[in-house]
Amino acid sequence: MDQATRGMGAFVDESSANRGAATQEYLIGAAILDAEHQDSIREELLPLLLPGQIKLHWTDESERRRRRIVDAIVAVGPMNVIVTHLSERQRKTERFRRKCLEVLYYELAGAEVLEVTLESRSSVQDSKDRAHIVALQNQGLDRGVRIQHLRGGDEPLLWIADAVLGSINAAYLGNPAHLAALQSTILLEQRTPESLTPCAGASERP
Repeated sequence: MDQATRGMGAFVDESSANRGAATQEYLIGAAILDAEHQDSIREELLPLLLPGQIKLHWTDESERRRRRIVDAIVAVGPMNVIVTHLSERQRKTERFRRKCLEVLYYELAGAEVLEVTLESRSSVQDSKDRAHIVALQNQGLDRGVRIQHLRGGDEPLLWIADAVLGSINAAYLGNPAHLAALQSTILLEQRTPESLTPCAGASERP
């Protein structure tokens, strides 16, 4: 992400999954979308909902449905940024979330993507996200970066990152087809500076 992207917004989701017997990976995904096209992309995603379905969620979808979702995302074009943190297995992952978000915020600020929408989790967790970015801004992060939290059912653009991260997890489980199809949409993928180095042939991206 080395060029200015004025009028863009980032729509962020997260995932956490085991990687082998001893490690786990926390993943943050962000779909970077031009404000001018956000409404039209929402209109393309909404018809993918099944009757009674509130939001698209990768883990709940059939393989046929996943292919349809992937096709819809690919049609939008390059837009996805992924930040990951590989660690030993632990139950608590909030620290890893903060590490990934810190890298993401600085990448977005460097590209002048200042409007960030995170999927809402709980009022307490959302408050921690806000305190985190204030702390980063006190340490030098561009104060123009602004975050908001929305529920996944209220913002279809959050479904994009959910699907991309789901495809990464599916690839680790032996189904790389979705990730291969989405590869053209990934602008940037990197690990946090504190991330463990994957063992050769074990945790590298399929």
